[in-house]
Amino acid sequence: MTDRPIRSDVLAPADFDPWPGRQVHLEWGVTGAALAAERGDAVAVVDVLSFSTTMSIACERDFSCLVYSGAEIADMGGPEAAGTLLRARPLSKKRRTGQGGVSLSPASILRADPGQRVLFTSLNGAAVVSAASAAPALVVAGPRNATAAAQLLGGLLDDGSARRVTVIACGEQWSSVSPGTGGVRPGVEDWLGAGLVCRELRARGLLLSAEARIAAAAWTSPADLRDCVSARELMAAGFTEDVELALTVDADSRVPVRESTDPTGRLFTGRSK
Repeated sequence: MTDRPIRSDVLAPADFDPWPGRQVHLEWGVTGAALAAERGDAVAVVDVLSFSTTMSIACERDFSCLVYSGAEIADMGGPEAAGTLLRARPLSKKRRTGQGGVSLSPASILRADPGQRVLFTSLNGAAVVSAASAAPALVVAGPRNATAAAQLLGGLLDDGSARRVTVIACGEQWSSVSPGTGGVRPGVEDWLGAGLVCRELRARGLLLSAEARIAAAAWTSPADLRDCVSARELMAAGFTEDVELALTVDADSRVPVRESTDPTGRLFTGRSK
């Protein structure tokens, strides 16, 4: 028997820290992002279909991206009021837009005029950005910028900006497969996308946690993800191009990085190491 304080039904002591003593860790969703930020980790947000992809293309095209959760935008009076306050163009509420429109569809950003200042939100990726807002460094990563993201994140460890990187697989809404059902489910596309980023970090010589190692080993090729629920959902709705854009590895050389000097704390611009 032990008289150490007990914090859970698995008899873990009160001083147990689930975050490992490694340079790279992988966690899930809003809670994982908030805990990583509390620990002073650099946070990489991975939401492959489609937040990470849309942001990566936007920053590659010199967009200035302000990222807020839906709840935060509602608190500002809605998208139009928030856009006016932040001097940014809100994303269209509809994924399919007309000529020159911008939405969460990566294809819309690819065809829009470059260099715009846009207000981004999403159910998962933007919520994770919000949860990780206290992190010393915050980037948006995925297959399109995996190598560039790993180079940038490794540099943050090298220069002492953070002592560890936590890669966050955002997950997906249950409502996408069961309408009317709430909550977030794991998304294989985000887990494997995060695994690809972890694999590139390992290639730089960084030490990975068990969670990061397993995800890195699970990545094979983007072809496997064309059959996942989220990809099939998008293709069934007519957004096959968005899936192809999301699964094109290392198409982008710039990474969405939060600008530390911007007063909003939510401005992301493209940066290469």
